[in-house]
Amino acid sequence: MATMAGPDAPPEKDLCPPPGGEALRTLPLDDGLRLRAELGSALSEARRPALVVLSGNEVGRRWALQAQATAGRDPSGQVCLTDAGVSWRHCRLEDRGDGWVVLDLGSTNGTSVNGRRIAEAPLVPGDRLTLGRSVLRFELQDLVEQAYDDHLKRLLDLDDLSGLWVRRRFDQELPRSLDAARAEGRPLGLLVLDMDGVKAINDRHGHLFGAYVIGETGRVLGRVLGERGYACRFGGDEFLVALPGLDGDASEAVGQELLEAVRCHRYQREGVTLRPGISIGVAAFPADADGAETLFQRADKAMYRAKEGGRDRVAR
Repeated sequence: MATMAGPDAPPEKDLCPPPGGEALRTLPLDDGLRLRAELGSALSEARRPALVVLSGNEVGRRWALQAQATAGRDPSGQVCLTDAGVSWRHCRLEDRGDGWVVLDLGSTNGTSVNGRRIAEAPLVPGDRLTLGRSVLRFELQDLVEQAYDDHLKRLLDLDDLSGLWVRRRFDQELPRSLDAARAEGRPLGLLVLDMDGVKAINDRHGHLFGAYVIGETGRVLGRVLGERGYACRFGGDEFLVALPGLDGDASEAVGQELLEAVRCHRYQREGVTLRPGISIGVAAFPADADGAETLFQRADKAMYRAKEGGRDRVAR
């Protein structure tokens, strides 16, 4: 039951401050406009345009777009496709301020948006672009979607045992690197690496120990290689390394460096010290081969020469 306050009781606090009090301060109009502009800018930055390949050689690949991007087979373009039906510089995507547009650059097979061939057309999220036999979707992605795509890309591209690229991603990238080498008049080295002694480790200690040395070797190769090239686990205990810009001599030197790193690495699992080796074959474009297949064949034959020469060495 409520009680009446006596004459000496302190006045009750007014739960509703009068107009002009702190609780009812009105946000000045100019502050509101400023906050709206900042919010709009933040949302604009958070939703970034991207192209996602739905079908074609690069299926699953995503490119985040800047103010302008050229798509084609040119490796120097922001969106590089290896589809033979795509022109060297096929089309250009531009941010016009109020929206994105795509312009065909005189391509041989044309550019289509949602099945309609165009010379220039505006783009909205969900539009499908057809370039040669490749189909790409134009998207606006928020930060959560971007993070999800980045995570999915890592799952698709990385071998979970070694941390290197999977062969599919390597096979996509090598033709681009060769195209760039031809266009720029630069060499490109290729290493084929095959581990020595893994079968003996499997037979003596079990396949978990064999998997351990394969995974450790992949991490050693990736760490020592750094930004000089890219590598993949080719299959089983075999690896490939591409070295853009390096000729045969420089590639052989990198091979020796990788060999020494594997030799010096401490392989130890469950108290057992393991000592795998690695045989490395070297070839380089254009001195040894003029295409991806022949370049691999030359490096693969060199790797077998390393095996025949005593294993755990580099051969050309």
